[in-house]
Amino acid sequence: MDKLLNSSWFVKIIAFLLALMMYTVVSMETTQEATNRTFWTKMYKESETLQNIPIKPYFNEQNFVLTDLPASVDVTLSGSSRLITKAIKVDKNFEAYIDLTNKKPGDNRVKVQVNGLPDGVEAKVKPAYVNVTLHKKITKEIPVNVDLKNTKKLPEGYTAGDVDYTPKSVKVTGAEGMVNQISFISGYVDVGKANEAVRAKVPLRAYNQQGDLIDVKIDPAVADVKVPINKPQKTVPISIETKGQLEEGLKLVSITSSPKELTLTGTTSALNQYDAYKGISIDLSKIKKDTNVTVDVPVPDGIEAVSKKEVTVTVDVEEQNVTKTFSDVPLTLQGVNDKKKATFIDPAEGKVDVTVKGEKEALDSLKKTDLQGIVDVSKLEQGKYDVKIDWKNPADIDLTDAVQEASVEIQTETSSQ
Repeated sequence: MDKLLNSSWFVKIIAFLLALMMYTVVSMETTQEATNRTFWTKMYKESETLQNIPIKPYFNEQNFVLTDLPASVDVTLSGSSRLITKAIKVDKNFEAYIDLTNKKPGDNRVKVQVNGLPDGVEAKVKPAYVNVTLHKKITKEIPVNVDLKNTKKLPEGYTAGDVDYTPKSVKVTGAEGMVNQISFISGYVDVGKANEAVRAKVPLRAYNQQGDLIDVKIDPAVADVKVPINKPQKTVPISIETKGQLEEGLKLVSITSSPKELTLTGTTSALNQYDAYKGISIDLSKIKKDTNVTVDVPVPDGIEAVSKKEVTVTVDVEEQNVTKTFSDVPLTLQGVNDKKKATFIDPAEGKVDVTVKGEKEALDSLKKTDLQGIVDVSKLEQGKYDVKIDWKNPADIDLTDAVQEASVEIQTETSSQ
């Protein structure tokens, strides 16, 4: 026995057996603990499915536009109820996402991932993969157009004026293919039943040639619009009424206004009652000469407005009988010949001043040559005589101050011999 104990091989064998026995015991205990741990874990492990979780995409938004991304996915969380509750109701910072940061433009199939969950909670996403498309992003400036709707529903006689809006153009940003499809940017204003100017903030939309909406970003996205609504109007001539009479000796030549017409605004039925504007009256008894007078324009019954607040009325008058003097009117000798000569003694040189009276219009057209004073010496012999002047004046003209006689000297051929 002592020899065995002193043998190195014997001691090594005994040590190996002891080690093997201890490993077996420890291994049995670990397996049992693992079995127990698995049992309790299964006993308290739960799962909960969260529906309609939005997908957060990560990509270069400055250069690309993402399309075809599903709105949401369903996420099933597995783990202890305590941890699941912590993730859903306490932390609230988990998200479903896709990572496109290293993807190129075009169609991409990417895995939906989940982050922000506490340790011990696992996530299963349905669907696990989604198909999306990355597009090159561009920005383009496009003119804006604003159209009117329901113009036929305006009240009777009302019309819509020219639309005033701003901005006149916008910047459109989106996928290159979509932006290039845009045919026009437009907004619409409903003016149906409007009886006064319409002011509105109008959303702007992008449309293709077929009139389909294009999903792009528009900046600014709203236009400030003003649409004037024109009320029924009618333009009528001004008819000036008079009262009183001109003083004796004056005659009314004309009475006119500037402007000659006025535009009335009101309902259609009210406008139909007016063929002329008769709200202006002039008192002729106050007119002494040609006159320009500014008068107020009252608004007639049933009319909302008149285009002018005042007009200028011009009254032209003239004297019924005026006088006019012609100087140096030559007298005409009648009854002289080669054997009988006559010379004027008075008036000298046979010229006189003649004053005539008549209507101004007639006198304005009268000429000196129209006045003829005839001195008839045909029955006179040699000598000096006072001869009556026979004035041949035009019709409607009276001589008010004219020489009636002329002194002449007659010389005959016999007396001169």
